[in-house]
Amino acid sequence: MGRRASHRMFRDFLCSLVIGFLTGYITSHTVLVVLWRRQEAACRSPGGWGRPRPPPTDPKPLCDSDIPTERLVFIGVMTARRYLKTRAEAIYKTWGKHAPGRLVFFVGTGENYETSLPVIVLSDVADDEYPPQRKSFEMLRHMSSQHGHDFHWFVRLDDDVFVNTERLRTFLNSINSSQHLYMGHPGTGKADEKGNLGLHDDKPYCMGGPGVILSGPTLRQVAPHLLGCLNDTVTSHEDSELGRCVEKVTGLSCTIAREFDGMFSQNYNEKTGAWTVGLKAEKQNAISFHPIKQPMFQFSLRIMLLARTVREKMKYMDVLVKEKSFLKTSGFVSFDDPEVKNCWSSPCDVDSGEIWSCVNAYDVYSINSDDLRTSILHKGRAFGLAEARHALGQFLKRERIRKRLRLSPISYQRVSPQGGLEHVLITRIVKANYLLFRSRQKFDPIYFREIPPRKNRQA
Repeated sequence: MGRRASHRMFRDFLCSLVIGFLTGYITSHTVLVVLWRRQEAACRSPGGWGRPRPPPTDPKPLCDSDIPTERLVFIGVMTARRYLKTRAEAIYKTWGKHAPGRLVFFVGTGENYETSLPVIVLSDVADDEYPPQRKSFEMLRHMSSQHGHDFHWFVRLDDDVFVNTERLRTFLNSINSSQHLYMGHPGTGKADEKGNLGLHDDKPYCMGGPGVILSGPTLRQVAPHLLGCLNDTVTSHEDSELGRCVEKVTGLSCTIAREFDGMFSQNYNEKTGAWTVGLKAEKQNAISFHPIKQPMFQFSLRIMLLARTVREKMKYMDVLVKEKSFLKTSGFVSFDDPEVKNCWSSPCDVDSGEIWSCVNAYDVYSINSDDLRTSILHKGRAFGLAEARHALGQFLKRERIRKRLRLSPISYQRVSPQGGLEHVLITRIVKANYLLFRSRQKFDPIYFREIPPRKNRQA
């Protein structure tokens, strides 16, 4: 029995080795073939095969996509009692109601006030104290002590800034909030201040006007040291001193990536330094705009960005209308039809990416085409399709699939820089049952070499 068990173990080992080799060969060779079963043809996601693609501007969360919106970010706006009816109320009525988390206005001690806004009074801080170093630091301490573990991100803002909340949500959802991060518009001070701000190696600090973003771990680490930093200042600036404190405690400096200049936009051009005119196209993707000295311009910016969103939605509606027309003219795939002669707009696929084109005999149907129909011979599609079918035949032969499979005249094709050339091939077996096979052919990497200049013939 022991010898027979040894032979069985050796046989199982050889089988595992062969299966592993075949799997590695299939996945690493020119074409990767994935089998989709007929029962999965309706898709694992709501909407089935014909579900519309989301508009191109929809956010695609990455690291923190599972964070509930109400816990994404805590936004603290530093203001004063005299601005509650003007700047603060304008913020709350425009972008404040759409903040991806919680928005709170912070004021110091002073006279009584009446407002329906969410306001927190900071004790032992005069409301009209300037420069507002103590008010800013106490606001951050309160945010950490009361909500440090309730939110993933914390934003410190002035009351003269406009925030594009959709861009803020998209941006924060794309970053891992468990890291120590300190982000905003990088600043180094005025020309006569450079080298005199107490920053190590003149590293940048995040300017307070356009807003400062701290991840939860960063705020929780810095908060206990804020009082000590407040007693060891070298300037009267609030934002540079916060940068000194963050650098001293965590070693972080504000990001120096040039893209952040545009994401947290500071207006240096106008004489008043305020946003009072329309936005240029390159500015419409910014997260924040500073300064907004007149509350009416909070409403102007909100209207402008909403109008842009409406235009994008209208453009997406045009795409849907075009796809609807395509479906109406080309028909639907019916798996009950043994011949399967019609096209669908796109195959069942939970992946994101380019739109699938339907290949039917010598015609290609795609909403990417102006007339929805092109010839397969005009764009070199025939060769790729033939190669995919050949690869499928080799795959079935290697896997010893003995079922009598018959290729349908319908297939699907798409190409993208990331995914390469992809096909979905439909095979039919008896009683109108179908198997779908997906092939993917990756592009080769790009190689560079230096070309030496031509020698001067007259030399």
